[in-house]
Amino acid sequence: LVIAAIVVSVGVLMAINTSIADARKIEYLGPYTAQQIEVNRYFADLDNIEERGYEVRLNAIPSSDINEFIEENKELLSKIRLWDWTAASAKITPEIGLIPYLKIYDSDILRFNGSLYWSASLMPILPSTVTPENRWFAEHFVYTHVPKGFLMLDAHNGTIVDSDKFFKQRRVYYGEGEGGLFDTTWSAFPVDRTTSDELDGYFYDGRGGITITPPLTWMFEPNFLLSYPTDAIHVMRYKNVNDRMELLYPYFIYHFGNRELDILPVTDGENTYWLMPLIARINTDYVPWGMGNDMFVLVGYALIDTYNGDHRIIMIGNDFFSKMFEEEYKDTVTREVPEWLTNQIRYPEELFFWKVNMYNIYHVTDISTFITAREFYEVPQGLTPYYIFAQPQGFEKPEFIGFISLELKAAAAKNLAGYMTVRNDYPNTGQLIFYRVPLESDTKLIGPSAVQEALDRDPDFAQLKTLLRNPRIGDNILYRIGNQDVYFIPIYTAGTGGVVAQLGTIAAVGAAFTGEYYVGLGDTVEDAFRAYLAKLAGIAPQEAMLNRDIKLDMIMSIINGSGLTVARPTLISAPITFIEGEVVFDNEEDFDDVKAAIESLIELAKANGVTRILIWEEEDKFNLGIIIPVDNVPELHQVTIKMES
Repeated sequence: LVIAAIVVSVGVLMAINTSIADARKIEYLGPYTAQQIEVNRYFADLDNIEERGYEVRLNAIPSSDINEFIEENKELLSKIRLWDWTAASAKITPEIGLIPYLKIYDSDILRFNGSLYWSASLMPILPSTVTPENRWFAEHFVYTHVPKGFLMLDAHNGTIVDSDKFFKQRRVYYGEGEGGLFDTTWSAFPVDRTTSDELDGYFYDGRGGITITPPLTWMFEPNFLLSYPTDAIHVMRYKNVNDRMELLYPYFIYHFGNRELDILPVTDGENTYWLMPLIARINTDYVPWGMGNDMFVLVGYALIDTYNGDHRIIMIGNDFFSKMFEEEYKDTVTREVPEWLTNQIRYPEELFFWKVNMYNIYHVTDISTFITAREFYEVPQGLTPYYIFAQPQGFEKPEFIGFISLELKAAAAKNLAGYMTVRNDYPNTGQLIFYRVPLESDTKLIGPSAVQEALDRDPDFAQLKTLLRNPRIGDNILYRIGNQDVYFIPIYTAGTGGVVAQLGTIAAVGAAFTGEYYVGLGDTVEDAFRAYLAKLAGIAPQEAMLNRDIKLDMIMSIINGSGLTVARPTLISAPITFIEGEVVFDNEEDFDDVKAAIESLIELAKANGVTRILIWEEEDKFNLGIIIPVDNVPELHQVTIKMES
């Protein structure tokens, strides 16, 4: 009993001491925590992030003012990004066609003349059909470059764009691509050649590479002794621009995480360059309270000529490392940003994301709040920065920005604590602004997961979803349209084989939440936004209209399940025609009549041994027909479907 009493007494004393320690933890740890916060804020330059309060409200627009409100915001609505990279890639990839020596390596969002474009950068690869005995020649003399280095797609409407419209110089001899020929090998050609073995029979005439003569050619490559024993050879090495720059400037990082640093193509109207951010990583292992967080600084950018391989460096950094680098290279670097680059330059995504993650923790400067970890942020799962045209609060006009949402870490409700933006246009490149939603706000700003829930709960979308074939929901990006916080979400429909074929519909989902979701659907951004505003104003939604692509998808789903083959004649001429049915297809309520008419035609075909159905279009009419021979006279039996949109 004595021992038990002692154990109990010790336990009570320990509990009391622990409580006292917890109570005085802030007093004990406060000075050290303050140092940790200050040091890490310095690493990420967090003091220069502008913080703005963000008041979230549901702002219903009177029904009589909706059209005027849309007209006032027409410019921004026209700049909504509707095609994400997954959808864009599905349309861009077929543009390569059956070319076996090209592969898409990277994608970038570019901006020209106030519009966004997806750009797919290509890299040369060795075709698998090249035999071992021809490999050396093919690698070094044939697949030397990418004839047309970029494929582009309009990120607003999903149309393929000819890259020649923006990039006059598209032949890429110096590029990116780990594992491609730029990365693994060199290229060459005899100086006195009269014919070219390069792709398209092209004769390179740029500044890249050097000319060497025997016996240096033999020392460089023994095969030259046998193949070109007396010829001068022009050799081009280090064609991967990351390797090339790392050889010259080992002070910068060229990989971020497990992949190469993201670079993007830019142009001065004549020449094409890779815009490469020059980021210095400064080891902080010996800095007290650094917590293992290295320091990254943007020193400037390199413009690397894709054809010639030479480069120039533009300085923008003002930190101690940038000034030291500038002093050492003062004869070769400049701080003058070319006018043509000011609206093509982009703040590095990797650096933006790193700063955001540092801000998530070290925006908290109150010692008590930091120690108890009550207000840390986190990026929603799976989210990366979006680069879009937007007009956040305080912006006078739409601007190309980087954007990422933040949630309160470990919070049960996945509402947004705010969002971070970064400006790109020079001279505001790298200016970060955080829009903070008050924690006590009655109106919440919903996050990506809640947006998906809002869409799934909407009865109009639920009905439409059942009619779409293999739909895919695209990126949900938050925009500020006037005084409205709205997510615009593209819904894609897939064609044969599941490949994205077209945009099925667009959803506008209200981000301000007080207990009820507001969702508008439409064929265009304006239509979806108008439907959202109407619901917000309490106006009963109009009967959902289906666009033409969705209607055709629904019709083809019936035909594809019939077992009949489809033919699309350019002209129909039959001596005898029977109209088996005429139906109107405006909305989903009409689909039952359409389905019945088509199935009746299919039954007629099978009853007469017909295995093929004909499809042709006439203005607003979609026709289906079968040919039945009767007494050697072909009879056309036809169903006409009238569609206005």
